[in-house]
Formats: sequence, C-alpha cells, structure tokens
Amino acid sequence: MKVNKKFFPGVLLTAFAFSVGFLMNNQPNTQAKSAVKVVWRQKMTRSFYTINQSKAKNGYAYSAKLGKKVFKLSNYSHKTFTAYYHQKLKVNNQYRIYYYVKSNSGKKASGWVWRNYLKKIPSKINSSNSVIGATVSSQSQLMSYINAAPDLDPNLTILGFETDVYSKYKTTLSQQYNLAQFASSGVFKDNHAKIYVADNRLNSYVNTAIERWNAALGKNVFSIGSSSDHTLTVKLNDASTEKWDGLFSGNIIEINSKNFTNPNYANNNLATSSTLEAKLTDISNQASSLLDLTNTLLNKLRINYQLQYLTLESKYNNSSNASTKSTIQKQISDLAMNYENQDKAIRQNYDSQVSALRQAVKDAYVQEQPAISQASTTNYWTTVIMHELGHGLGLYHTPYQSDVMFASSSDEQDATPSPVKYAWTQAKDPSDAMAYTSATLTSRDVDRAKLAEILGYW
Repeated sequence: MKVNKKFFPGVLLTAFAFSVGFLMNNQPNTQAKSAVKVVWRQKMTRSFYTINQSKAKNGYAYSAKLGKKVFKLSNYSHKTFTAYYHQKLKVNNQYRIYYYVKSNSGKKASGWVWRNYLKKIPSKINSSNSVIGATVSSQSQLMSYINAAPDLDPNLTILGFETDVYSKYKTTLSQQYNLAQFASSGVFKDNHAKIYVADNRLNSYVNTAIERWNAALGKNVFSIGSSSDHTLTVKLNDASTEKWDGLFSGNIIEINSKNFTNPNYANNNLATSSTLEAKLTDISNQASSLLDLTNTLLNKLRINYQLQYLTLESKYNNSSNASTKSTIQKQISDLAMNYENQDKAIRQNYDSQVSALRQAVKDAYVQEQPAISQASTTNYWTTVIMHELGHGLGLYHTPYQSDVMFASSSDEQDATPSPVKYAWTQAKDPSDAMAYTSATLTSRDVDRAKLAEILGYW
C-alpha cells in the first residue's frame, strides 16, 4: 500500500491590518472589540452532547477565537454532537469554557460552543445509540447497525457483537469498513509484531509511530526487534522514479529515500506552532491595547478642545469690543492648530507602534520557522509510517483527510486490491486538518483497527 505526497501550501506571511476607530469631529466613538485570549486549549475525553434548547435559543457555534459565527444552535436542536477539545477563553475580563464539537449524522456541522449551551448524554448511551452485545440474525439487521454508526467508524455496537457474527459476516464487515488481509502470515504472533529498523535514520519516526498505535489500541501491538529477531522490516528504498512516500508489501515497509532525505520535502505542512501561537497572541493583545489607548487619548483631546472652543466662542459672542474679539479669534485659531498638531502626533505614534508590531509578527515567523520545519518533517514521516503500520493491521484507505489512513482517491489499488465501501475522488472533510499536521490517530483509525483484530487480520 502507498501513501502519496500531498502538495503543501506555503506559509502565508501577512502584515497586521488594524481597523482603528478614531474619533473624527463630533462623530460617536467606535470602540474596538475586546481581545479574546486563549488561556488554554486541550484535547478532552470524547463525550456526547445535545443542544440545551432552553438555554441556547439564540446561541451560536463559533470559530476558534469567536471570530465568526459558524451555525445557529437552534437549527441543530435534535442532533447529537461529539466533543473533541475544550478551551478556556478570557473575554471582557470574564472566563468561559468552550467545547469543539462535531455533529454525528445528517448535515455535518462543527464549531466551538459554550458548554452551558450543551447537555451531556449519559455515558451508557453514545452518539449512535450503541447496543453492547447485540445479536445479528440477518444481513439486513447487520446493515441497519452499520448504517446507524458513523461512516467507516465501527462503534460500540459493531465492536460488541456475539463472536459468531464476525465469522459469519466477515466479508460484509470488511467491505463496509475498508478492511482486508495485507500482512503476510507470521507478521503478527499472538497479535504482536516485532519491527526491525534497517536504517537508524528512521528510528525516531518508527518509535513514535509504535508508541501512538500502542497507546491508541491500549496494548503492546508493535515493538522494536532486531535483524535476527523480527517479523516486520522498515527500511529506506531508492525509489527515485516512484510517486509514493511509503509502501507496505506483506512484511516490509519501504520509505522513499529520495523524498525522505530531501530536507524541503515535508517541512512546510505546518503553518504554526504552540510557541508561535503564543507570540502572535501576545502581539495581538498589544495591538488591541494600543488601539484602546489611542482612542482614549483622541477622545480626551477632542473633549478638551470642544470645551475650550465653546468657552472662547461664548466670550467672542458676548463681546462688543473689536480688539477683544480679534484677540479671542486668534486664541480660537491657535486652539484649533494645537488640537490638530496633538491629534496628528497621537496618530503618528500609533502608526509607528503598529509598524513595530507588524515587524514583530514577521520576526516571530522567522524565529520559529526552524522549529516549525522540524516539527513538520517529524510529523509527516511519523504519519507515513503510522499509515503503513495501519495497512499491516488490515486497514485500507479512507476519504477522511483527518485520518492517518487517508488517501485522496479510492482507486489507489496496488498488487492486492482491497474492497471498499464506496468510491471517492476527494476528501469528505476538506475543512479538517490533515493527519500529518499532528501525526494523530482518529477514532475512526483506531476503531477500524480494533475491528480488524476481531476479524483476525492481525
């Protein structure tokens, strides 16, 4: 099996553009929006929720920093959502917890929702109303359970059938979840494979891939072996004319050495890092504070100008002496000039500091780019090896780019064609991050591997 190289967009460096609500003449003050600060953001144990209809009538799901509304919650009042992440935000000096949720069926929707707008489903029920220990008396009944589960993701019902169901309906289950026997006989002994890494340049990537599969499956499925004691080999292959990055063939995983040794091949699939995010957040907060301060100074300057102007205007109107009027007129002119000069100075100071913040953004990208590039390369090749180990476990491709087992199309048939549930030519989750940005297994990857074990593929 192969995983093809993806074409990565370059990092787009853009300068800040702040919209300043400056006060002009007697127009009302345009207040800058308060900055939204991310206090922390973490993965959470997946749990299931519905919309709390009594509290969320006018509520919305938002993008990560509440930048824009994604969908209105009341339109999904009868849908079930899975929560994947949670974050603590500081908005207007108040703290709130938001969950990142995705709908589990029908029209897909995802976004960050204030947790008070969600109602947790008791743990004995899950997103697809799983039934543990369900019996299957017919093909149609099996399909009803499969259709009730998320696409290509065997839920607790599918993983909890009576033992004889799997032997009786192995062909159907394999095709419905894109599974097949890809590993040679003897690769797995007692559900365990020993891996010999033939080139030490691959060691760190293989070790990380092993750790993540073992942790996800909750057991010691893979371990490092030796040249004399192993069942599976990972090695570099001079495949300069080939278009694949990784290839699984029975008991060997080959990595394209030309691509692997190219330092620029896989170092641009991450646009940011946690350190860079922290720097950009700090700069954004500085920009917001500068905007607030500038508007405050302009507001005070205008009010003082107006008060002095009205006082002088009153004196001018109440005076009948031409000389006094001339003096007052000169004072008004000087007052206006002084106001304009101070106004200009405040604006120039703002422009100067904004320019410095723009440069700070550029500097932050430059400073963090080496670390970003290293993380990108590490995650990419770790994902390639995780992908090939997934083939060893019996997993064929999926159309979900968030999956480690993603492929851009279903027609990547190699020497051993695999049954697929349906054909595809594009990703079904184009707005989600590619798996190689974090080298993280999805629940779909893991659940399919668990079903593959039950079916005897590893």
